[in-house]
Amino acid sequence: MSNINNCTTSTATGADHHFWHTLHNHEFIQAVNYYFNDYWTDECDPRTRHYWLAVGGPQRLLIVMSLWLLFVTKVGPQLMANRKPFDLRSLMFAYNVFMVVSNAYFFVLSIRWLDYGRRLFEFEFPSREDTSPQTLGQIDETVLYAYTKFVDLLDTIFFVLRKKHSHLTFLHLYHHFMVPVLGWAAIKLGPTCQPIAVFAILNTLVHTIMYSYYALSAFGPSVRRFLWWKRYITLLQITQFCIFVTYGAFSAFLTSGWPRGLYWIGWIQNPLFLLLFLNFYRQSYRKSTKTTKVL
Repeated sequence: MSNINNCTTSTATGADHHFWHTLHNHEFIQAVNYYFNDYWTDECDPRTRHYWLAVGGPQRLLIVMSLWLLFVTKVGPQLMANRKPFDLRSLMFAYNVFMVVSNAYFFVLSIRWLDYGRRLFEFEFPSREDTSPQTLGQIDETVLYAYTKFVDLLDTIFFVLRKKHSHLTFLHLYHHFMVPVLGWAAIKLGPTCQPIAVFAILNTLVHTIMYSYYALSAFGPSVRRFLWWKRYITLLQITQFCIFVTYGAFSAFLTSGWPRGLYWIGWIQNPLFLLLFLNFYRQSYRKSTKTTKVL
């Protein structure tokens, strides 16, 4: 009789364990489904729902970024292992000129997004009910700017095709991965928030100078001797993140109404990028005569 009771108790305990295990799995699946679909539908800014970049959850974003990361870290290097580097000078010159023009264009626009500085210290999350023609026009421009962050991914692909594997540092890959991801999240949740414009002003200024350097360097040795200012581009990048960190410190005390997850994920990137760029500068320019590279 005791054996029967023990067996019954054991069976009941096993059934209970199976029940709770199934329940927890169901809750986990529901949570994953919510944050991959319903969250982005419920919390999405209604003014950006119709853009291709902002449709649904992050599936499209993850597919694009995963394919890029897979190619530049695995598939591309394997394909190029027994091949000579591609000569992409003409293509890269055209690409760099395009990037100079587009970044200069968005630099001018981003100044207007901040109302020429008057909105710089408006830390309250902006209203999603503003559907004025001016605001909707700014959203169109902001989404287009976000798309250019995906165009930036070509930098890494060119490195792979030219077999410049030493350029594929953690900083380069992390920077090029996170900026499109954060841009996507900003477009989904807050396309008119001030930090986008602050980021755009500094980032487009740095990129205009950086891609100008790249475009000029394509002319060969006769021009490269005049390009002594390469290291100062990295210093400019470091200065950019110093400003971001300072701005973020103020916003941490003054901001209100923000989706907390988006805010803090974006906030932590600035000190992290600053440390990464400082480490890159220290390693690359340890000796003044050392040949260096710019991200």
